[in-house]
Amino acid sequence: MPWIITEGEGADARERSVTVRNDDGERAEVEIDGVTYQVQTHTLPDGRVAMSGVGPDRKLRSWQDARGTWMGEGATARCLVVEDERSRWLGALAGGGGAGDGAVKASMPGRVVRLLVAMGDEVPPGGVVAVLEAMKMENDVKSASGGTVVEIAVSEGDAVEAGALLIRLEVAS
Repeated sequence: MPWIITEGEGADARERSVTVRNDDGERAEVEIDGVTYQVQTHTLPDGRVAMSGVGPDRKLRSWQDARGTWMGEGATARCLVVEDERSRWLGALAGGGGAGDGAVKASMPGRVVRLLVAMGDEVPPGGVVAVLEAMKMENDVKSASGGTVVEIAVSEGDAVEAGALLIRLEVAS
């Protein structure tokens, strides 16, 4: 199953479809937007990752903050959001896909297994805020937009219907 990687933010955001095959930890066959690459990676003593096989050889550093995972090389850094197709579909079904009101809703009827945020927490776009159990399967519930948790409308163990409000975020303008 391909991963959808959103690189950058806002109007500069660019989506890529990425499928990793035959990954042994040092070498992998990677398909990016339909083009296949043989990629080699290894971790350097300073924590950077050296990568070759996709364009010029690169030495990258990664870190996370409230907005997502960042990859940097020298003075240049880009935020990456990684989703699989199923998560993206469930997020859109739950009212995701850029909903500006910060409402995170249940994508299906189920039971709230876990709440992963508390009042006042900062949530990045695409961040997992809860886990719903439906038909004996656990499903991550992700926020469409990032923001600060200002309302938690459910408790762990609650049964919810599709479209029910779970969490409300105050979206930064």
